Amino acid sequence: MRRYVGERIKKLREAQDMSLEQVCRMTGIATDRLRAYEEGTAVPPIGTVIQLSRVLGSKMEGLLHGGGTVSETLTICRAGESLGGEQGDTEQSYAYKSLTRPGTAGHLMEPFLLTFDPQVPPGVPITHEGQEFVFVVEGAIELFYDGRRYRLEQGDSAYLLSSRPHTFHGLGDRVARMLAVVSSA
Repeated sequence: MRRYVGERIKKLREAQDMSLEQVCRMTGIATDRLRAYEEGTAVPPIGTVIQLSRVLGSKMEGLLHGGGTVSETLTICRAGESLGGEQGDTEQSYAYKSLTRPGTAGHLMEPFLLTFDPQVPPGVPITHEGQEFVFVVEGAIELFYDGRRYRLEQGDSAYLLSSRPHTFHGLGDRVARMLAVVSSA
């Protein structure tokens, strides 16, 4: 999925006759980062996918999964089915996997499984449109939200407005996993 997300970003940008620099000015993304996303050598964090989808006139799931080919009224994704693949590490200190079937259209929310290596330094807080619900599945996570730090343990959850500066980071000495459901509407 890493390569395909970048290809979709580039195709949408080119279809709108927008230069890399124009998109970077509108999103605040550095030119070398956007180029790396388009080439598939870096993974855009979820918030960045939302920013790019807004600027490029797409929905978040359009950039993640491509055109809709699956019914939007009910989508079941069985264990072992292709979920779009595990994404590599982002500059926000996590790797992620979409938990939705590729090709699903019409979603207002996108569920992800985020994996945090506590040895990776925390990312810079970001903002984007929408809301997030997170649930710590395993380990401990630090949530930095709107200037304050919160420790979330296994079983803890948080609901937040994504328009406030926020970031997550793994704590302790083992990998942590978190379910994140992100709304970009």
